[in-house]
Amino acid sequence: MKFNWSALLAVSFIPFNVYSSSAYYQPRSYGSDSLYSPFSNFLSYTFDTLQLPQNFGTDNFSENSQTVFDNLSHPKQSIDNEGGFNRFVNRQIFPVDSDYSNESYSALPNYFLHLLGGGMVYRKDLEWFRAHDYEYATTDSVVLAMTAEIIQEVLEKNTTTDDDEVADVYLFRPLGILLFNNDAVADFVMDYLDPAIWPNLQVYDLSEGRINNAGISYIYRPTFIEFYDTRLFIFTGLNNMLGLSHQLNGGDSFSWGIGQSTQRIDLSLDRQAELKTSAGIFYDRNKSLLASLVINDTGGNRFRFNWYPTNEFTLGELGYFLSQNEDEKWSAGVVYKIQLGIGFSTR
Repeated sequence: MKFNWSALLAVSFIPFNVYSSSAYYQPRSYGSDSLYSPFSNFLSYTFDTLQLPQNFGTDNFSENSQTVFDNLSHPKQSIDNEGGFNRFVNRQIFPVDSDYSNESYSALPNYFLHLLGGGMVYRKDLEWFRAHDYEYATTDSVVLAMTAEIIQEVLEKNTTTDDDEVADVYLFRPLGILLFNNDAVADFVMDYLDPAIWPNLQVYDLSEGRINNAGISYIYRPTFIEFYDTRLFIFTGLNNMLGLSHQLNGGDSFSWGIGQSTQRIDLSLDRQAELKTSAGIFYDRNKSLLASLVINDTGGNRFRFNWYPTNEFTLGELGYFLSQNEDEKWSAGVVYKIQLGIGFSTR
């Protein structure tokens, strides 16, 4: 398929609320999409960074909430606290200062997670609200998106800089919402990148009193890079992988990738991420994930296996996960209808 660059240029000249052919929300009775609702989407996005329990969590939630709101109430002061405007741009937007080039890597999640990923999360909710005839579909979707963004910033606050929430809440998440609210942009991304949102089967771990198996990933299979029934497979999140996706019969696809996963954030090394080589295999039907197995997954997981509800192989609407971390601790859980179930871990 030949890439149509004129379509990209045309995006800027097409008004909002034109007819859209995109379908980020598609009701399914199987796989990850069978568990979807705006509430489930909210939980998956909000809890995403809890994949790194050594860095992010619910401890000091009240104190961290106050810190985040103080930083958002005084954005200039927050930026000055971290070295001023140039350092802010260099750290959060794009490299402008060679003396602090190591800080610029932290800008990548802003684009791939908050802007693109957050934009798709917003769009899926928007289409759900529209499909269910909500009078204020856009308002509901925006409020849900920004609330999730702020709570996520609170959960991250033990590790992040003062200007981190300024960039995410005032710049990248609103920009993602603005872009994906434009039907032309949403259509373009869907037509040429064929994206999907794949959340893990997160649970409340009864033995540890915390959210376990959290995580949300955004995958792309560009339609303009295709060889017979094989496409490029791009897996993004706190684990980033590159591989191939093979189209099978009946809308099924088998995908695999190799990359690097974030294990933890090292505060002693100026908040640099500790990475580890990872690999994963994935089976989906019509972009609704049925099963995944990832080796060396995020947060010190030696492996993580998610098995989503399917009519053929699971009991009704139940989904399951099993994982083992680097300390040889096992975790398991089950979900029912929404992206939050119950689980337990060995001690």
